[in-house]
Amino acid sequence: MFFMSYFVVAQTPANPWRLTVATSAIDIYSENQLPSSGINNFDNAEYNDLFDLLNSLQVARYISPSFAIEGTFAFNNILESSSNTNDQDAHFTFDAGVLVSLKGLKKFRNKLKRFDPALKAGLSYSDLESAYITPYAGLSLTYWMSDSFGLTVQTVNKYYSDDLIKSTTPGLSYYQYSVGISYGFGDGDTDADGVKDSVDACIDVPGLPALNGCPDDDNDGIRNTEDACPLVAGLAAFNGCPDTDGDGIKDSEDNCPEIAGVAALNGCPDADADGITDADDLCPNAAGSKALNGCPDADADNVADKDDQCPAVAGPASNNGCPLNPLSDLSNLSVSFEIAKSAISENNMVMLKQVLVILNANASASIVLSGHTDNSGAEKFNQKLSLQRADEVKNYLVENGIDESRLKAIGQGESSPRASNDTLEGRGLNRRVDFNVE
Repeated sequence: MFFMSYFVVAQTPANPWRLTVATSAIDIYSENQLPSSGINNFDNAEYNDLFDLLNSLQVARYISPSFAIEGTFAFNNILESSSNTNDQDAHFTFDAGVLVSLKGLKKFRNKLKRFDPALKAGLSYSDLESAYITPYAGLSLTYWMSDSFGLTVQTVNKYYSDDLIKSTTPGLSYYQYSVGISYGFGDGDTDADGVKDSVDACIDVPGLPALNGCPDDDNDGIRNTEDACPLVAGLAAFNGCPDTDGDGIKDSEDNCPEIAGVAALNGCPDADADGITDADDLCPNAAGSKALNGCPDADADNVADKDDQCPAVAGPASNNGCPLNPLSDLSNLSVSFEIAKSAISENNMVMLKQVLVILNANASASIVLSGHTDNSGAEKFNQKLSLQRADEVKNYLVENGIDESRLKAIGQGESSPRASNDTLEGRGLNRRVDFNVE
């Protein structure tokens, strides 16, 4: 009664109450009870509860998510069975105590959903032919079928001990069970967010009905307590963190949060898929190597194609990617001969050394040596002479280290003059061997 009066005085405007109407039964275990002084026929008797419909009324008031106080009144008719009697005794009891709800604990609040289990304890005033007081303890479980109506089952043990409670009148120990319907009214709203405390998962912080009363500061549909980025709207897949560019990488781990990219590059784009981010790629639209900052090198001479003046032919960077002795230089070289002769003169040695340098610098190239004459003499003679001139040049090159398989000698006689045969100078230019890449 002290507890009840205290909390009634201290009630808040919210006034959360629960009313439970139930049917109850008691099970008296009279073995090893105190002598029957003051209470009739306790010796050698069995007591069975008569089932009475709606014989229990309980009022509970929530103080906090974890605690409530309760007051319960119950009336039972008990059938006393012994060899001497078969009478009914009236039994009523009033309990006052506290309920400790497991749902009030944060770690259980979301898991229990509509279930509300609780521990209960207090003092009970009982009257069975005489009055006595016992402590009680038990369990309560309510399943809320809606915000206001629930099904409640309870069991308590009322234990009388003369060592615990000094009384001139001995009492009985017994179990009391009840099943009933609970009605919640005046349910509190501690945080004034329009969500009742009984269903508010965040009872002390204003929130949204859609999130069971929990706040969502960034309006992304994820509770602040479960949102790794509570102040920035995000996605459930990233625990509430944003992915601005929609590339599947949350912004906090994305080095390029506003441009869609790939996970391997921490969310940065790589248009040519060469493993180099576009921001660091000097050739973002052409796959290249890291050594050349993402630019391609078709001839593999370590000079990027964009800087290579000869992108199809390998050459040093010092010569802008072009070979120092390119095969194309052979087109500017010819071995000259005297009239009707095939021997190589000393005047050609400097030029032939240059030919050797070019052929050695282009070791995979195959060369055609084309011999020519002027129109002096018979055509048949000139055809034979032109081939002899080509063979002479071939032999010289082989003797100086060029693989014979790379060289092919042909004679074209007087059929392909370079200049007019009408002049002495022109005929001198036509007596020659040319170099052509095969």
